[in-house]
Amino acid sequence: MPGTGAPEDLRLRMNRSGIARSVLLPLAKGCEDFPGLNDWVLSVSGDGLIAFGAVHPFMSNLEQELDRLAEAGVRGIKMMPLLQEFYPDDPRMERFYEAVIDRKMLLVTHAGRDPLNRPEVYGTPERFARTIECYPELNLELAHLGGLRMWDDVRKYILPARGRVCFDTAYVSFYMGPLEMIEMIEDIGPERILFGSDYPWEDPGRAAQIIIGLGFSEADNEAILWRNAARILGLE
Repeated sequence: MPGTGAPEDLRLRMNRSGIARSVLLPLAKGCEDFPGLNDWVLSVSGDGLIAFGAVHPFMSNLEQELDRLAEAGVRGIKMMPLLQEFYPDDPRMERFYEAVIDRKMLLVTHAGRDPLNRPEVYGTPERFARTIECYPELNLELAHLGGLRMWDDVRKYILPARGRVCFDTAYVSFYMGPLEMIEMIEDIGPERILFGSDYPWEDPGRAAQIIIGLGFSEADNEAILWRNAARILGLE
């Protein structure tokens, strides 16, 4: 793990690599862990760092916490089915998805296998495809190009699904070679892909250079590295 996870370390790496903004994606496991974590993320945001919020889909005060975050200017939420232990197509998720849709937030989620090879895969591409079909108004960002180490299933299930879905490049270079990354990005379309590093697990400067080294056009690189995110987050 190259980074410490501290805001000052991230800013140092951003400055070193010419990265102007990063989105902070907090994550807590249980239903009661969130207010303090969200308070901390909000306190360290600014100066190039954009705060997203953390909630658990089944927490009792879900709507109140989302409203509190929205009032603070938070534009998105992070969830992680494998850590929070739920299936994205669980019928009980309806309340959560509708709350996110109502507040016009971007939902960022881990998708695919666990890097630590835990046997249970909660967020499979097939399950996310069902979610997309059920909630076409949900603004959804699937990390790891749609499903870590499950990219054939991404092509089979998610790419044909209709919805407001984008993808990010976080951590995929550790599992895909350059040709595989090129093919996957072309299959998805550069206009739907956001740059991600999964800091502190990967240095953002290294991750950006890998994208640049794939040989896409300058326009496609700009789209992936910043324009798509700026458009989705209203930063243009």
